[in-house]
Amino acid sequence: MKKWSVIRLTSLIGGLAAITSIVTIIFLIKKIEGDYTRDAVKPHQTDSHELRLLLDEANRDNNRRISTVEETCKRRHLGRYQDRNFESFYKHPPAPQYTVFFIDMVHNLSYCPVYKAGSTTWFYNLCLLNGIPEEALANSSGQISIIARSVLPEMELSEAVEALEKSRKLLVVRHPFERLLSAYRDKLENSVAGREHGTLHFYKKYGSKIVAKFRDERIAPPRSDQVIRPKDIPPPAGIEPTWREFVQYLIHTDLASYGDDHWMPYYLFCTPCLIRFNIIAKVETLWRDQIFAIHELGMENQLTPKWRHNNAGSSSAAEIYFTQLTPNLVRQLYEKFKLDFELFDYSPMDYYEYATGDAP
Repeated sequence: MKKWSVIRLTSLIGGLAAITSIVTIIFLIKKIEGDYTRDAVKPHQTDSHELRLLLDEANRDNNRRISTVEETCKRRHLGRYQDRNFESFYKHPPAPQYTVFFIDMVHNLSYCPVYKAGSTTWFYNLCLLNGIPEEALANSSGQISIIARSVLPEMELSEAVEALEKSRKLLVVRHPFERLLSAYRDKLENSVAGREHGTLHFYKKYGSKIVAKFRDERIAPPRSDQVIRPKDIPPPAGIEPTWREFVQYLIHTDLASYGDDHWMPYYLFCTPCLIRFNIIAKVETLWRDQIFAIHELGMENQLTPKWRHNNAGSSSAAEIYFTQLTPNLVRQLYEKFKLDFELFDYSPMDYYEYATGDAP
């Protein structure tokens, strides 16, 4: 009997060891893939050598990004490199839009929020830094940008100019096409769902006008394999603009005068040719860049990097929605946002391959 018990105990131990090994392997795979980084992980909890490698890599990328912006602005004669003897192709603002910045002088940080490019994450961070408890943010039904503005109100112009000059400046960007598609799907694709986030307002202000101007009866509505319809929300009413119609609106509209913050080009909204940003993060590497920014700003004991977005980088949604477009429409859209592509080193090439739509 004792011998049988020993055998069973040995088998049990062996089984537990095998399970432990499997769990360890799965964790390592997840770690390599980066899935675990979507959970809250404090920088100082990371292995110090691993953290140093991560920060060094992020610092090199950040310096490259800053240099690319400087070189592009200089080559295009924009902003602080404006040359009166050179007529630029781009209509560039003469001064920054100081009112769009969230300036936190207590923490020496000025943030330009590019909507649909990691803004939720950094609005959340700013709220935490300024004393709003995480539990209150989690239970709030208000928009995070409005909550952030309540603790960091707009400054008078003279005060904002001085504060922006003295503080560290943060910018987060995303592949321009991915940002535009995200804005379309969030604000214009469905006027029935998401009304608490303003979809009906966006339909009345933009969507109805886009449909009236760009709907072409010769173009068939998008097929079911050219859109994504989540099962847990009501479908669109059928009056909303298609992705193709929205793209046509972007191509043919003076966005400096008639655009919305959610699809305003980076060079117009945050004016990186006028303002030297110290930290340029990207949604594609946002978790790593968050850790870098938090360390650069000396906030590692105040903030914990967290992922507050559903998607990052190139998405399968783009592969689906861009089938509504022709290669020519993709080219025109690229030309419209070309400066953003150049400033932040993005490429449109993959998206031409997705474009299989028919011309009217």
